[in-house]
Amino acid sequence: MPNEMKGQYSQFDEGIRGMATESLKDWRNSIGEAAITIVDQILDGKNEEERKTFIARHINSTFWNRPYYFRNNNAERREDVFQSRIVSETFATHFEIIKNIPDDSRLEALPKAALVLSILAIDRAFTLSHSGIYSGDFSSYQLAKDVSPRIHQLFEKGRNGQDRVTAQMWSQIIAAAKAHVEPQASNITSSIPLEDEEEMPDELLYKPQMLSIEV
Repeated sequence: MPNEMKGQYSQFDEGIRGMATESLKDWRNSIGEAAITIVDQILDGKNEEERKTFIARHINSTFWNRPYYFRNNNAERREDVFQSRIVSETFATHFEIIKNIPDDSRLEALPKAALVLSILAIDRAFTLSHSGIYSGDFSSYQLAKDVSPRIHQLFEKGRNGQDRVTAQMWSQIIAAAKAHVEPQASNITSSIPLEDEEEMPDELLYKPQMLSIEV
């Protein structure tokens, strides 16, 4: 978003609402499609029974402790949470989309919404692969909208008042995702965007074309 418009979205609402809605839809669908592609790659070469067993192991658990959150599905290494291949490559889609947007045109909040959306997209990709029915329109997937508040709890404070995902863990999670982003054509560096996926991120307005888990 141009600097003169930052913080004044409501004043320009009527003129840019359509553009903002389309950009947000494209952002969501890009993450949804990335998850499907990566799940297909992971399941490639497995027979039907192996696929069913693999998928069941990953989604027949609570959102607090999905095996696919962790590298090598090793939930004992809590410091590796949200750094598995499937999470990192899906989450990387967000950074790929915003990589050429200048730092001063971005919000400084942690990209919680993008990571929540990645988790929801991965779950949907496993479910679709299990049923053999695919749909590209992730933006209209109602179950993801309904479950989103529950997933956001993963990134809130625990009962002890401490962040479930610490600043150090966030740095590792973001670094793991950015490792899958193609190098930029310029020296513009990526930063940390998005706070709420239901609100239009400044980054997408600017360029519309385009855990230690304690319950």
